[in-house]
Amino acid sequence: MKKLLFIFTFVMTVGLAEAQQRGEARVQFGGDFGFTTELFGLNFGAEYFLVDRISLAPNHTIYFWENGRASNLNIDARYYFTEGILQWYGMAGFTNNWENPDLIGGDFRTSRAGANLGVGGVLKFADRLAFNPEFKYQLQNNGQAIFRLGLVYLIN
Repeated sequence: MKKLLFIFTFVMTVGLAEAQQRGEARVQFGGDFGFTTELFGLNFGAEYFLVDRISLAPNHTIYFWENGRASNLNIDARYYFTEGILQWYGMAGFTNNWENPDLIGGDFRTSRAGANLGVGGVLKFADRLAFNPEFKYQLQNNGQAIFRLGLVYLIN
């Protein structure tokens, strides 16, 4: 029985242990929470591996803001430190926030650009599905910490 369990575990691990290779793509859907603004939003994104272990991950968040509309665009580069079922990465990139408050008497849209620095992971729980926890700091104005938890679908 132990031998059968070992073989099953080995086959499952090898089957799920995929490297981050050039041309691999993923899509992601999840939620963001900004600690300074205390806003929650829905996040949609993708990831494409330019070379082994290095990917480009654009994503967009639409925040639920009671005072108007707010959104955030990120274009991040990720470097993966590990492979397999638990894939940990460091990231850096560009961010831009837009806010459009509902105020009487005019259009008060604002746009702020900045940089992202953070860490995250891709934690596989099925052949093509994974969780994506991410913690990053957005360097704009006074800065803001963001926590994201997403569901990832591995395309290839």
